Amino acid sequence: MRFAKVWVFPGILMVSLLLPLRGEAAVQGLCSDCHTMHNSQQNTLVAFTLENTGERIARPEAFGKLLKTDCVGCHSHAGPETIVTLGDSRVPVVFNLTEPTYPPDGSTSSTLAGGNFHWLLQAGDPHGHNVQAISGPDYRFPGFAPGGVPRTEDCADCHTTLATPQSGCNGCHTPHHHADGDSLVVGREEGWYRFLGSVMQRDGSPLPPPAGVAGIEAPDWEQNPLSSRHNVYQGKPGPYVNFLETGSINQKCAGCHGLFHSQTAAESAWIRHPVDAAIPDRGEFTGFSTYDPLVPVGRQNVTPEDANFTSINRGSDLVACISCHRPHGSPYPAMLRWGYRAWPGIDPHTGQPAVNGCAVCHTAKS
Repeated sequence: MRFAKVWVFPGILMVSLLLPLRGEAAVQGLCSDCHTMHNSQQNTLVAFTLENTGERIARPEAFGKLLKTDCVGCHSHAGPETIVTLGDSRVPVVFNLTEPTYPPDGSTSSTLAGGNFHWLLQAGDPHGHNVQAISGPDYRFPGFAPGGVPRTEDCADCHTTLATPQSGCNGCHTPHHHADGDSLVVGREEGWYRFLGSVMQRDGSPLPPPAGVAGIEAPDWEQNPLSSRHNVYQGKPGPYVNFLETGSINQKCAGCHGLFHSQTAAESAWIRHPVDAAIPDRGEFTGFSTYDPLVPVGRQNVTPEDANFTSINRGSDLVACISCHRPHGSPYPAMLRWGYRAWPGIDPHTGQPAVNGCAVCHTAKS
């Protein structure tokens, strides 16, 4: 059986076939798609930054490692298309100036798995993470991340806001686009799932940080997700101790937003919706049997056999932060995946009956 393996590089994305004993390099293509040797072509500056209006601002020097642009400059697009072609390369877009399609429907403008920063600018702070070069800080939460706790000054660039030059996309992602592991399950050798490595362990090494998020990524970044075609996210029951030692995507979120999974009252009742907690195999949850990419769940100890799993393992699969939220942004407040506030009426965003995503797990609530 062959699996599609996806490698992302600023300005270039390669899809290669993952075969047993594969030994090819991870990144292929022209170096000049991403790098500039002298930042000059036909007497014109090559390096640039991208304003949130879509305007390119030329830079007198290249970025580190001679890159032409930064994360936002590469993964933005003026139109609604969410995968763009640069030469022979495919690039996923997370910030569209023109509104993309939501929820994902498989069209060329279909919102990708992590959501889109478009609605952060169009609808306001509750609709996305505030990230440098896209938005300023969210002043509703001075001094700490929403749901988190005040942090020391040394940690402020990441733990209070991502909207600073010291933080930005790198507050969550630690890109290692030349990592050359060949496992279908993306771990350290592959640069970690979506490059979600521990920023606390970023030391300038050419190797990815020793701790990070593990998972399996759909070749189209879930532009056309189905129950039988989707990302696979790793989860791990808490408690957490060190930086991302579990490989859980929820532990990455908890770095800023607190340990929601452990917060209960004295009588062991949840006082916040849990994450990295197993979905019960009883009561109202017994009707939850088929994976729904609109409401993804985490899987423990992800292996290649978990690729595109369709059946939920109640009692083992885990509720995740991303079960309810799109980390880049969505049309709904709190970056929610669906407009449950309009349920059971009409969703003003889609003009269709509102979706109550809560009922996908809590089936008695439908």
